[in-house]
Amino acid sequence: MIGTRFSAAAETYDRHARPQLALAQAVVAMLPELYPEQILELGAGTGLLTRLLVERFPEVPIDAVDLAEKMVSHGREKFARFAQVDWLVGDAQTFRGTDPYPLVASSAALHWVADLAATCDNIYQCLEPGGTFALGMMLEGTLKELQEIRSAVAPAKNPSSRLPSYETTTACLQSAGFRIERRAHGEERILYDDAEAFLRAIHEQGVTGGKVSSGSAPLNRAELGQLAADYQEAFATDGGVYATYETATFLLSRK
Repeated sequence: MIGTRFSAAAETYDRHARPQLALAQAVVAMLPELYPEQILELGAGTGLLTRLLVERFPEVPIDAVDLAEKMVSHGREKFARFAQVDWLVGDAQTFRGTDPYPLVASSAALHWVADLAATCDNIYQCLEPGGTFALGMMLEGTLKELQEIRSAVAPAKNPSSRLPSYETTTACLQSAGFRIERRAHGEERILYDDAEAFLRAIHEQGVTGGKVSSGSAPLNRAELGQLAADYQEAFATDGGVYATYETATFLLSRK
């Protein structure tokens, strides 16, 4: 389901990826001075974080893993001149390399997994002792304005699940055995031209089928029109409408 949704968004994802790019930049910025022999990136998507890792570690082999086959195909084409990047189809909850990695990185991906605790446990096993895991996550406050309006417009079609909270994410990481070296947590408002532009942006990123916006049934045409109109009225500001993104970054090590 997740792989299918993001495969469909492979060609349009990057044009609306301001929040995701900012998160990837924050993940790389928190890395200490490292000299890894190999890197595992989980949930590589269209390569926002991959490109930053290539710039930071230009000679280091990177296994870029994503669940969506079209994202992987898109990445192979986009990064064809970077021979050190190997694009692989795989699930962060179960993927294992041939050997443990000294550095694992992930940004704007693991909040979509079905079982965050199991995924953290698996990543811990992917990491060599003393290795580093750099993580960026979108959290439950992301698109809270959309959740509010959607609930009012179609209360019977509310999403059945939400993105993980900061507390839940921290607990899963600690339960898996990670030592938290550094972390940061906050919210940012992103501005869009209008409500229709905002809804189009998240649709073209594959978000509208996810935890924050997909309910028991899709909204019909009338409900979508009401959603756009109510969002425009409630969350207009100078220059457009805003949407909140709650994020956290973690620098972790394997004990």
